[in-house]
Amino acid sequence: VVVQWFAFPATLFQDLGPLKAQFSVKNADMDAIIKFGGGLLLMMGMTFSGVSWNPINGKMGGFGGFLVAGHTVYSTFKADSDVFVPRLFYIYAAVIFFGALHIFAFPSNPLPPKTPETKNNHGNVGDAVALCLIIAAAFCTFYPDHLFEDFGPFKAQFSTKSADLSAMIKFIGGLMLMLGLMISGVKWNPINGKMAGFGGFIAAGYTAYSTFQADSSAFVPRLFYVYAMVIFVGALHVFAFPSNPKLPKPDSKKA
Repeated sequence: VVVQWFAFPATLFQDLGPLKAQFSVKNADMDAIIKFGGGLLLMMGMTFSGVSWNPINGKMGGFGGFLVAGHTVYSTFKADSDVFVPRLFYIYAAVIFFGALHIFAFPSNPLPPKTPETKNNHGNVGDAVALCLIIAAAFCTFYPDHLFEDFGPFKAQFSTKSADLSAMIKFIGGLMLMLGLMISGVKWNPINGKMAGFGGFIAAGYTAYSTFQADSSAFVPRLFYVYAMVIFVGALHVFAFPSNPKLPKPDSKKA
């Protein structure tokens, strides 16, 4: 999906076999949010792969995934006037649902033993980043108009409202919710945060770069820079400054 969004975004505007085009009109706003969404999906995918999921650390991320999948299916169905039209968003929702089901109910690893060095994974930088992402997700879901408005020094992120852009804003909000819950729910150590952190660096850098390029290589303060900074701080935390020591290698296979 990340490869599709980064390298072949035009496929989102085309019929693909039995799948009808997800979107209808290409413009600069859609291009920007597709790039941002691709970065979020990259970080989430690398988090899925890099973390050894156990019966505890996948509960929050899995719950978030269920919400994202359900809301994506519901909103896509409603957007087609309560008629099922096969679209890519249904496939994305299915992928997210099965990923969430795996980490929530069928993790591949047992719960690691708690040691005196193991710290509470709440109340640290990860939780602060998670809170920011959850707030951003809430705004995208319940007040998407904030992305079309100037406030304080920040200029509007988008210029023209459309059904396509509204659908993407809701989907991106769901991804930020799930990512925030993943960051908060995992006890990060020097091993399990490397892939997620690396993905976050790419997501943050690409979001900032593409936003800068979209403004003709001029810095115009926009919310995507704020989102990029939040993601970068979260990536730096899990990659380089985790709150827990490395766990002893378990006997069972890793996720």
